[in-house]
Amino acid sequence: MKRVMMLSVALVVTAGMFGCAKQPQKEEPKQLVPKDLNGTTSSTTFSTGRVYASEKNNYLQQCQNGNGKGCRDLGTLYELGLGVKKDPLKARYYAQKGCELGSGESCNRAGNLYGNHLFNLPVDDEKASQMYMKGCELNYAVACNNLGLRYINGKGVVRNLDLAETFLQKSQRLGNNTYNNLGYLYESKGDLAKAEEYYKKGCDTQDAMACGNLAVLYQSQKRNIDAYNYMLKACNLSDADACQLASMMIYRKEVEVNNPKETMFQLSANACELGNKTGCSDTGYSYEIGLGVPKDLKKAKKYYQKACKMGHQYSCKKAKSL
Repeated sequence: MKRVMMLSVALVVTAGMFGCAKQPQKEEPKQLVPKDLNGTTSSTTFSTGRVYASEKNNYLQQCQNGNGKGCRDLGTLYELGLGVKKDPLKARYYAQKGCELGSGESCNRAGNLYGNHLFNLPVDDEKASQMYMKGCELNYAVACNNLGLRYINGKGVVRNLDLAETFLQKSQRLGNNTYNNLGYLYESKGDLAKAEEYYKKGCDTQDAMACGNLAVLYQSQKRNIDAYNYMLKACNLSDADACQLASMMIYRKEVEVNNPKETMFQLSANACELGNKTGCSDTGYSYEIGLGVPKDLKKAKKYYQKACKMGHQYSCKKAKSL
């Protein structure tokens, strides 16, 4: 689960505040393989593999016999509509029942279904926090992580950064990678040295969000070369916002790089490929005027149209004008 203070929010706040630095590059942005502009991206779920309707009775029997995991698996069927009619309320009911029968994974899923607006279910933050607490008591690492985040943000519990630290550290001990969230916690406490330490640890595990948050921290300290390099690393780990904001650092002359126009184009194109609407708009603009790429009005219109579909209103006007 990603922390509540998302990368896009944090980066936008600090972008464009600082001066120029020289030659920051330690790596080049990866060039993503373009997809069909009219294509769609597939979503993933926590469940993998094929599930057949015949398994419903098996899971139901397990659940009735006191097996929490059986309840959890039955809830999965109802959540995804696999072999049964999709029913989010039944999914949540069986996740909670699995939790009551001692399945930490079920507790965590019940917490998600109570607290995250999934399937348009009503939100009950207090109940969600209770489910995460039970899951953490059952030593389910992800539940401890989610509970820690709730104590940072005061969702369903009274905000308490010391308790947040306790639960996040427990999650880490249980094998979950919570370095990024611990970095956010220490940043919230004002301990920037520890925040930097944990963001670095997270980034070293190839956690794109930790790399991006470390970049934000460095920007706030006017360490633009370091900020750019970690933003670039986050981009190469498929963080769309980091790609676009690395491009903006070049545009605002906060850093100097080799072949700036071409690098800006590639970063924005990567951002677009990863789902950033501003990246799509900027890619369209690059094709429109030939900035870092040969001028191509047909491609410009397609990228503007893609940005428009993602809610970028300026791009809607541009697409109509080409």
